Amino acid sequence: MMVIGLTGKACAGKNQYAEVFAQAGCKVIDVDLLGHDALEQSKDELLQAFGAAVFTDGRIDRKALGALVFSNPEKLQLLESITHPKMVSACKAIIDAERSQPTAAVILNAALLKRMGLVTLCDRVLFIDAPLWLRFLRCRKRESLSWRRFLARERVQKDITFHAIGSAVACERMRNSHSKRLIHRQVATYCATIGIKISHSG
Repeated sequence: MMVIGLTGKACAGKNQYAEVFAQAGCKVIDVDLLGHDALEQSKDELLQAFGAAVFTDGRIDRKALGALVFSNPEKLQLLESITHPKMVSACKAIIDAERSQPTAAVILNAALLKRMGLVTLCDRVLFIDAPLWLRFLRCRKRESLSWRRFLARERVQKDITFHAIGSAVACERMRNSHSKRLIHRQVATYCATIGIKISHSG
């Protein structure tokens, strides 16, 4: 079984590629979703670290938390120190469980693949790239994100680059032009190149 990291900046289209891999029979781990679970598991730590301002009716206000940490690198680092270890442990547990299954590949879909130390779990990495203007339009449509807030997010994602992955693992770049047909072809070609047998039900 192969573990493939899928990474790239915000709204580069990682989820589009992950969906195609899932349709091809791969197990996809959405690390963002694991982050939601990690937040829920960390309520007491978050309250102590950031106060009641990031809670609404006893629930974590993810928008308020995001606005706080994306404007303050030290607070972002504090949040990551609380949640990332839980997320990494969850990834390892899922990968270990899949080794006993007839799974061709596990896809680790994570923007912060390198920062979280998840690259060490991967046999290969795919870096999804898209133009800045296209990523902004996607962010605005998906999250109603203003240009100013989009740029603030960009600043805290400076380390998410193709070259930052390093040479310890094979890394390939795919450019996302938003063509679903092209994405399917890219994934099929990639899997054939690295020797992964996939289904074509998608």
